[in-house]
Amino acid sequence: MLDLSSGATAGELREAILNAVYKTRESEGRVALLGFLKRLRQNVHTADPSAYSQTVEEIQSLAQKLSCKHEEYFHRRMLEVGEAIRAEKTDERFVTEVYALASEAARRTLGFNLFRSQLVAALALHDGYIVQMNTGEGKTLAAVLPACLNSLHGMGCHVLTFNDYLARRDAEWMGPIYRMLGIQVGVIQKGMPGEQRKKQYRLPVTYATAREVGFDHLRDDLAYSMEEILLRSLEYAIVDEADSILIDSARIPLVVAGESRSNTLDPFRIAEVVGELREHSHWERDETGRNIYFTEEGIQILEQRMECSNLHDSESSMLLAELSFALHARILLLRNIDYIVRENRIQMIDQFTGRVAPDRRWPEGLQRALEAKEKLPVLPGGRILSSIPMQYFIELYPKLSGLTATAASAQDEFSSFYGTQVICIPPERESLREDREDLVFTHLEAKREALLEEICRQHKTGRPVLVGTESVDESENLADLLRKRQVACKVLNAGNDRLEAEIIADAGVNGAITISTNMAGRGTDIKLGGKDESHRDKIVSLGGLLVLGTNRHESKRIDDQLRGRAGRQGDPGTTCFFISLKDDLMNRYDLHSLLSAKGWPEDQDSPLESELIHCEVNRLQKIVEEQNYYIRKALREYSSLLELQRRSLMAYRRSTLQLSESPTVFSENAPDHRLKLSSEIDGKALLELEKRIMLYCIDQCWADHLADAAQIQEGIHLVSVGGLDPLQEFHKTVYELYHKVLQRIEEMCLSLYLNIQTRQDVDELESALLRTPDTTWTYLVDYVFSDDLEQIFLTGSSSPFTAMAVFTTWPLLLIGVLRKWWGGRS
Repeated sequence: MLDLSSGATAGELREAILNAVYKTRESEGRVALLGFLKRLRQNVHTADPSAYSQTVEEIQSLAQKLSCKHEEYFHRRMLEVGEAIRAEKTDERFVTEVYALASEAARRTLGFNLFRSQLVAALALHDGYIVQMNTGEGKTLAAVLPACLNSLHGMGCHVLTFNDYLARRDAEWMGPIYRMLGIQVGVIQKGMPGEQRKKQYRLPVTYATAREVGFDHLRDDLAYSMEEILLRSLEYAIVDEADSILIDSARIPLVVAGESRSNTLDPFRIAEVVGELREHSHWERDETGRNIYFTEEGIQILEQRMECSNLHDSESSMLLAELSFALHARILLLRNIDYIVRENRIQMIDQFTGRVAPDRRWPEGLQRALEAKEKLPVLPGGRILSSIPMQYFIELYPKLSGLTATAASAQDEFSSFYGTQVICIPPERESLREDREDLVFTHLEAKREALLEEICRQHKTGRPVLVGTESVDESENLADLLRKRQVACKVLNAGNDRLEAEIIADAGVNGAITISTNMAGRGTDIKLGGKDESHRDKIVSLGGLLVLGTNRHESKRIDDQLRGRAGRQGDPGTTCFFISLKDDLMNRYDLHSLLSAKGWPEDQDSPLESELIHCEVNRLQKIVEEQNYYIRKALREYSSLLELQRRSLMAYRRSTLQLSESPTVFSENAPDHRLKLSSEIDGKALLELEKRIMLYCIDQCWADHLADAAQIQEGIHLVSVGGLDPLQEFHKTVYELYHKVLQRIEEMCLSLYLNIQTRQDVDELESALLRTPDTTWTYLVDYVFSDDLEQIFLTGSSSPFTAMAVFTTWPLLLIGVLRKWWGGRS
C-alpha cells in the first residue's frame, strides 16, 4: 500500500506510482524464475503440524482445569485478556489460555470436545496458514478459536464463507460459544440495509461471504461522508473453502455500477441477423472449438443486412464487436451448461461448483447478446464506477488464513499470490475410503453404458450412490436413462438448487441414487443412513457411500472435492471415475495429439487397460492445471498496475473526505476566487462544497479510466506480433493514461469551482452534478478469453492475421482512446 498523506499532490501521486511500478517490474523476473524452478520439482512442501504438539497438550490440560470454573469466569477473564492484548499490542502469551477457554465453552454449550486435529488447525490458522482438513473433520469449529483470539485486538475478525447460507448457519451454530465468552457475533447477508451492515461490521466477529465484504469495500470508496463508511479497517480474515475463493474465483472482478450508458444498437436485431448465418459458409470454429470467427462471406452478408459499408472501419467497430458477441453467445455459450434461464433472466453456472453464481455476469456486450439470444429483457449494464478483482480485495487483509479440504496441490499458487503456506492436518480417524483407478473408455457410448450398469448393480444391493456429472444437461439425461431402467433417483443441479438440503439429507440412505453436478462436490456433508444416521450400520456393511464421477475436471482439486464426499470421519466409502477419450476435456485440450504418436486405440466397449492411457490422461490434467495457473498469473500481472492506481487514488479520495481545511487544488490555484466565495458562503459549507467537487471529479475520472483501460486490454495482445511485450505496452499505456487522470481531476475541479459565482450557482451545481448516483448495483464479471489470447499469455505466439491487425486495429484503438481524452469530457 502506498503511503500517501492527506495533502498529496498529483505529482507526488505520479512519482509514488512510478516508483512502485519499477520495483514491481524489477522483481517479476526473479519471482518468475524461482517459481519455475520450484514447480519443476513437482513436490509440494507443506508445513509440519507436529510443531504444535506441545501447545496442544497445554491447551488440553488447561481446558480440563477450567471445567470446574463458573460461566461468569469465562466472560470476565476474556475481558481481562482483551485489555492486556490491546495494551501490549501482542497476543503471543495468551494463545494457550484463550484456546482453552474457547474449548471448554464449546464443550459446555454445544457438547463438542475438540479433537487434537482441530486444535492444531486452530493454531495454524492463527499463524496465517492455509489449513487442509478432510471432510467432516470439524473445520467450522476449528475456525472459532482463532476468531475469538483475534477479536480481542479490537479491530474485528471476518470469517469469509462460501455462500450466504453458510455465513448465517455458522454464525448461529457457533454463536453459543462466542456468547459464553462475551464476544458478540455479526452476520452479513445480501440485501441487508446499510445501517444494519455497519452495526454487524462493528462487532468483534463477523461472518459474511467474501463478495459481500468486497462490495461494501467498493461502496466505501464511493462514500460522500464518513457516516456512509460501512467497514472498519480490514484486519484478519479466515477464509472457508479457501481454494475456491482465493484461486478459482480470484480473477473475477467485483463491480459497482451506475448511470446506465446508452447503446443505440438493437441487440435483438443483431441476434436475429447472426442467427441466420451458417457454419463454414459464414463462420468457422478453430481446431479446438473454443473460438469462433466470421468468414469473408459472413462479413459481406452482415454488411448487407446491417446496411454497413465496411465493418472494419473504425466507425463500425462497436457494431462489429456486438455482432461478434452475438455469435459467441449463440454458439459457444450453451444453455443448461454455461447458464440456466430462471425467473426471466440469465443465471450463470459456476464451472467449479455447478451452482448458480449469484450476481455474476459476463462482460456487458456478451451479457446483452446472451439476453437477446434467449429473448429476455436486456438488463442495463451501467457504467462501472469502481472495481476490484477478488484476489486483490483479499490481499487488503494484513493477516489472512484459510480452510479447505483441497489445498496442498495449490501450494505454489497460495505462496506466490498471497504469501501463505499450506499445512495438512492428519485426520483424527484414519480414512477407510478406497479411491479406485479411473475406468477409461474409448468413446462416450461405452462409458455411459458401463456407468448405467454399475449404478443399477449397486442399487440392487441397497448401497447409496452419488454420481457427479459435469453439467445440468448431463445430470438430467443420465437421470432419464436410469428412470427408463426403472431405477428411481434424485437430481441436484443449478435448476433445482432450492431442494439441495432435502436431497443431500437423503443421499446416504439405503438404495439412494443421487445424480448431481459439482454442487455435491463442495460444502456438502452426506451422512451414512440419512441425516439422523438411523441406518448407519447397514450402509457401513455395504461399503459406505459409492461416489462415481463421469468426467475429469480441469483441476484435480475439483475431482478430489467430489471424492471427499465419501469416507467422512473414518467412514468406509469408494470412489471411481468413468471417463472416455471423447469427453469434452479431452477434446478441448487435444488429448489426441498427446497419444497420436504412441497409438490412438480402436473403439471398444470394455475399459482400456493401458497404463500409457492412464498416464496421458493424468498428464493432460496437469497440463491444463499448469496452463490455467499461468493464465491467472498473466491476468494478475495485467491488473497489477491498475490495482496500484486504484489503491493510490482511493487513498487520496479518503484523505480528501477527511480534510478539515480547503484542498490545495483550490487554496493554491484559485485563492482569490476562494476569498470571494467565502464572503457569499459560510466557511463550513464552502469546505463541504469543495470536498464534494473533488470527490465527484475523482469518481468521474476514475470511471473513465476503468473504461479506457478495459478497451486497451481487449486489443493489447495484438502488439506481440510486432515484437513488443503486451504486458509492458499495457502498463506503459495505462500509466500514461493515469497521468492524464490526475491532470484531469485538477482541471475538472478548477473548472467547476471557477464557474461558481453565487449561492444559486452552488444549488444548481449540486442539483445537476454533485449528487450520489440515484441507483447503483453490484455484480461480478466473469471474463471470457479466446484461445489466441490464452496462447499469447502462455507462449507469446501469434499468427499472420494478428500481425496485420497490429498495424490496423491497434493504432485505431489508441486514436479512439486519445480522442476521448481530448474530446471535451465535462
